[in-house]
Amino acid sequence: MAVTIGVDVGTQGTKAGVYTTDGVQVGRAYIPHTINYRGPGLAEMDPEHLVDAAFTAIATALDEAVAAGISRSDVAGIALSGILVGQVLLDTEGTILHPLITSLDTRAQGHAIRATEELEPLWLTESGTSTLDAYAAPFQLQWIRDNQPDIWARVARSVSVAPYVAARLAGLRQEEMFTDPTHASGWMVGWDENTRAFSPGQFAAFGLPMDILPRIVPSDAVVGEVTAAASAVTGLPAGTPVIAGAGDVMQSNLASGMVEVGQSTDSAGTTSILTVGVDGIVPEVTAMPGMLYSLGTIPGQSFYWGYIRAGGLSLRWFRDQIARLDGDDSVYREFDELAAGVAPGSDGVLFLPYLAGGNPDSPDASGSWLGMDSGTDTARLWRSALEAVAYEYAATLGVAQRAGVELREVLVTGGGAASGIWNQIKADVTGIPWRRPHRVDGPVLANAALVNQGLGTSPGLAAQLAEWNAGGVSHHPDPAIHGIYRKAAAIRRDLLARPMQEVFAAVRSLRELNDN
Repeated sequence: MAVTIGVDVGTQGTKAGVYTTDGVQVGRAYIPHTINYRGPGLAEMDPEHLVDAAFTAIATALDEAVAAGISRSDVAGIALSGILVGQVLLDTEGTILHPLITSLDTRAQGHAIRATEELEPLWLTESGTSTLDAYAAPFQLQWIRDNQPDIWARVARSVSVAPYVAARLAGLRQEEMFTDPTHASGWMVGWDENTRAFSPGQFAAFGLPMDILPRIVPSDAVVGEVTAAASAVTGLPAGTPVIAGAGDVMQSNLASGMVEVGQSTDSAGTTSILTVGVDGIVPEVTAMPGMLYSLGTIPGQSFYWGYIRAGGLSLRWFRDQIARLDGDDSVYREFDELAAGVAPGSDGVLFLPYLAGGNPDSPDASGSWLGMDSGTDTARLWRSALEAVAYEYAATLGVAQRAGVELREVLVTGGGAASGIWNQIKADVTGIPWRRPHRVDGPVLANAALVNQGLGTSPGLAAQLAEWNAGGVSHHPDPAIHGIYRKAAAIRRDLLARPMQEVFAAVRSLRELNDN
């Protein structure tokens, strides 16, 4: 029985899954990562540690599959996805020169600000985004160039995480390194939608050389074979085809069944990510602060995506810091049951989910509750936290709809997908059906399907993943409740547009008193 392996190298950890050709998972593993916080605004990871974690995850998942009756010789191929932020820098010999600068790191914020203020915004029309932030790869590279010139002088190659791990599996030299169009678009700026490649004009403006960039290959291309050395560590048969792979956000979308324009995906994790499938750059959506534009894995597929840094984190924070039930996942269901008995709008209690900071248009924002009284209890606080993410989503989806994007449904994945009341609240607030597919494996599932496409053993990604994700549980908006939420959303929007900005700024001053 042929099986394929999908691996996802995330920020918190690496997941691996072994799948039969009809999508049945027969082995899985998760290996946590270590993030090194070297100081305020500094968050790094060791690329070698990521390679070790990926290889260990592969070995563990494959061992589980073998215990279930799968033969190692049944492995047909492997594909990886990974975080879009963070570049592995190599010298001419392939030696790692610097730790990976993660999405949690803000050291390059000054470079992003200077680009906004001083450069012609080619990225608006080429890269489809108006938001420049410290995590974008060009600004991280500029920081290395300007602050560590000795290291910068030795950089021969800059490559994203998953392609680097895949290259290590296949024993590729630094000059043979590769990336795919989705990882290129994951640079956020510095790439061109029309060519599905890096932008000479933007790189010239950023003062960065293009000869450090890897070649670009299709996501389903075979880039090499597992070496004997990698086989000895992972248990993969030597000679196993390695498929190029794609970015984690793109593969997460595919894994949920998002294969057409008009579909959207809610990745309900620690950071809540909302993606909207579109047919090319939409200027009105590009102009929305915080919205990013990327290519999808399927050629011709693209999407906008925005995020709430503390979406799911707000719920975990409430459990751990307010309810003091640290680590007890069962309380989520209990809190959901309490919230189900509260009227839409949480009896006037409004939560602003900015525990990890605000959006680009509200940099001083902080987590806040408004409208509490002596009758405010756990049920109302919890429901207001669920509603807070839904309001943020409604703002994003509303911009897309006003720009002419017709949205049919939102597919939900991630840990929060298990909350039926949260899915219903999101549907009621946005007015769009929310569907939880019958499986929520995440990017590893899409990676396994990508192997099948790369090897020519499937009808294609769209058909395969649509089939694997058919059905599930749908939540349709209640028109009357949607009307209530529309009024509440308008009040919330007015608060955020005017008085709350002054409040956020004043509160920030309060928090800085002890710094003086």
